[in-house]
Amino acid sequence: MIEEKNLNPEAETNISGTVMAVAEETVVTEEVPEKPPKPVKPYYAGIDIVKILAMFMVICVHTYLHDGMYGEPITDSKFIIPIACRWLSYTCVPLFMICTGYLMKNKKLSGKYYLGIVKIIVIYIVISIICMKFNHDKYGTDFSDKWTVLKGFLQYSNANYAWYVCYYISIFLCIPFLNLAFNGLETKKQKFILVVTSALLTVFARSLFIGFERDNQIKLLPDYLNGAWPFAYYFAGAFIREYPPKCNIKNKLLVFAGYALSLFFLTASTYKQSLADVDNNNRFTSWHFNDYGTYPVYLLAVFTFMLLFDIKTNNKVVKFILRQLSGVTFGTYLISYIFDAKYYGDFNEKYPVVYDRWSHAIEIIGKNFLLSLVCGLVIHNLYNLCEFLIKKLIQKIKAGKTVVAEE
Repeated sequence: MIEEKNLNPEAETNISGTVMAVAEETVVTEEVPEKPPKPVKPYYAGIDIVKILAMFMVICVHTYLHDGMYGEPITDSKFIIPIACRWLSYTCVPLFMICTGYLMKNKKLSGKYYLGIVKIIVIYIVISIICMKFNHDKYGTDFSDKWTVLKGFLQYSNANYAWYVCYYISIFLCIPFLNLAFNGLETKKQKFILVVTSALLTVFARSLFIGFERDNQIKLLPDYLNGAWPFAYYFAGAFIREYPPKCNIKNKLLVFAGYALSLFFLTASTYKQSLADVDNNNRFTSWHFNDYGTYPVYLLAVFTFMLLFDIKTNNKVVKFILRQLSGVTFGTYLISYIFDAKYYGDFNEKYPVVYDRWSHAIEIIGKNFLLSLVCGLVIHNLYNLCEFLIKKLIQKIKAGKTVVAEE
């Protein structure tokens, strides 16, 4: 049998009361767990880094234009490093083109899209006026003829480095249609075929040859479309944006291997061809690759981009600085002509021997880069301020018209 336990009502009341009191105490004293903080999304700083690096490379590659290196006979192995650095710097414009594809691949055809070109044109005009004033004061260039001035603006010659504006406006107008072609494809395989086809018919077609004798070489591909090589860079950037490779050591090592091989091929071929080009006094010579739209330059630029584009950061200060600097590369590039023209004369006098100029080039590269960057920051931020004030003014005018209409 099971023995029953009889409890009187008073005892039951005391017991239940005690239980409730303990339960209430437990509820009161129990600590509510805090909600875990929302994870901070990492900022993809790699694109900013690529754009800033490309801007620095622009300053570097212009050194070869101004310090006499292209006219120096290459007869010694000591020139191998300057040649390699020249090719590294030469990826500057291709990197900007790849960044354009990466950042703009989802832009669609609209009136708002076309307004995006206004900033480029305004900054170009402002810096053109600055360059004209500089050239008039330093070289006595005559800008009194209005037709010549208008021609200079329309043909992008009033700002001495403005050929890139011509390129950018052309590619900008095509971007919505390039995106329709790229995004309209359904699979990764189809989009990869588009990237390969555009590269083969433009970049590779103009620079891929069979044979090693210059006079007897045969072009492997038809090159009728070789002028469209900027599209190859654009589609490469768009593809990497949509299908970024996994960020791991194995992939980075493979990319670095391709990067190193491309650089080695460019350097070795240039050195060998320069040594053999006696008729040109052994000056810097590259038979087929001395252009942005050639396959070794294309590969070197793509590999450089892939090494850096997926760098991340959670540091707000670093993020702010990188965004500020990467946002002013256009103005920095155009205004850099002023400092190149102003300081290379004294620099070349300081180092009469051309190779010594290259050895000390970091002095003038760093100086011109910093001065150009400061000017770029000022010009872009002044534009942003004017744009902000104009928008505010338009809003006030619209609000005033609304009030009048209501009355």
